[in-house]
Amino acid sequence: MNHSTVNTLIVEDHLLFAEGLSLILRDMPHLRLLKIVSSCQEIEYLLQQHRIDLILLDIKLKDENGTEICLMIKERYPDTKIILISMFDPSSLTAEIKNCKADGYIPKSTDAQEVKRSINAILKGENIFLELDPESVIEIPFDKLITPREREIIALIKQGKTAKEISAMLYISIFTVDTHRKNILKKLELNSIKDLIAFSVTNNL
Repeated sequence: MNHSTVNTLIVEDHLLFAEGLSLILRDMPHLRLLKIVSSCQEIEYLLQQHRIDLILLDIKLKDENGTEICLMIKERYPDTKIILISMFDPSSLTAEIKNCKADGYIPKSTDAQEVKRSINAILKGENIFLELDPESVIEIPFDKLITPREREIIALIKQGKTAKEISAMLYISIFTVDTHRKNILKKLELNSIKDLIAFSVTNNL
């Protein structure tokens, strides 16, 4: 990363932890914390308004899945570094983390100095996945890879709904719908919506 100042977002719905993390970031002079947010909608707005270099993203937000958000961001902003954070046992999250294209993973139990070292290494292009056994990273079956939200979107696509209609029905932006569709095709290794419909019928998605 060549920027002298690293514009950073914290995406976290536990305010106490977010404030603690922000104190660590403020101790890193090359990082500029733009904001603490807690939803995909807020992230989309800030990505459109600013150059975001680094996002620290909680895997399990209150109403949203951090790994889904990670995939959506990486689809449109591949140069943005994303570090997933979580309080859960990383062994249960290995497949999710592998498949969402994150640049790193840091447990919430990590001490401040290790957080700083990990962030700096990731900004230099390394991939840092603390407490995550690389040998346990395996591919998972497609039916486990598709999230509940993606299943909803597949069902609506099969009904012939447009991106605009799906956006209105699910109360999400058209950008989010389009990104979900791209991610679904990529996960299932399909080339078109026509292929997706045929695949979903054959596999009862």
